[in-house]
Amino acid sequence: MKLLVDHRERRIVQLVEDVCEEVVLTQLPIGDYVLLSEPEAVVVERKTVPDFLSSVRSNRLWDQLLRMMKRTTVLKYPVKRRMLLIHGSFRDYFEEAKARSKRDLLVHWSQLMGAYLEIVYVYNTPIVHVENDTAFKAFMRILVKRESAGMNDKLPSARWYMKPVKADLPVKDRKQYILSSLPYIGNRLAENLLTHFGTISSVACASVADLQKVPKIGKKKAELIYKMFNS
Repeated sequence: MKLLVDHRERRIVQLVEDVCEEVVLTQLPIGDYVLLSEPEAVVVERKTVPDFLSSVRSNRLWDQLLRMMKRTTVLKYPVKRRMLLIHGSFRDYFEEAKARSKRDLLVHWSQLMGAYLEIVYVYNTPIVHVENDTAFKAFMRILVKRESAGMNDKLPSARWYMKPVKADLPVKDRKQYILSSLPYIGNRLAENLLTHFGTISSVACASVADLQKVPKIGKKKAELIYKMFNS
């Protein structure tokens, strides 16, 4: 993997020098950091707290986010995901601002919360907040690790919510996805069922006794699975 760092980030590039196999300082057409994860790219726009608040007041932030939303490629790589990273402490900044302007802290925090909701819901952009340089380095290191392992694309393990599957999902994974949607089953038991029976039709035709031969499938779950396919 390769991490591209915009030349405007030269001052703190040393914080990310060892988070990726290759780190290159360059001029980026969009964002401050672009993680190239073959064959796609992850775009990160970093803003310090003062710059973030200034860009909100001047409306510059909304133009930047809109350009990020519209951008489908960066350096010929399809944009896989984009995010806004805010670097610094709002508490310290607002305390100083309160001393200067005498405005109530609730006003400052209310404006910030309004901006956050606008970013997340209107501009459909995730926000990550890092309070200091150590947190920033930790975020970049974990981002690289998760992207390289595909951890940001996996299906959630929650039993009552199923993330829509991609059209190109392999047949085996699609079968597991279908079985995992059964109540109280989930990905682990769905995998066990497919390993034992091979096909969904074989699971559907299995008796309660046969279903109990699958690891981690007890009588209650076996009866539930049987009922789902035979009632």
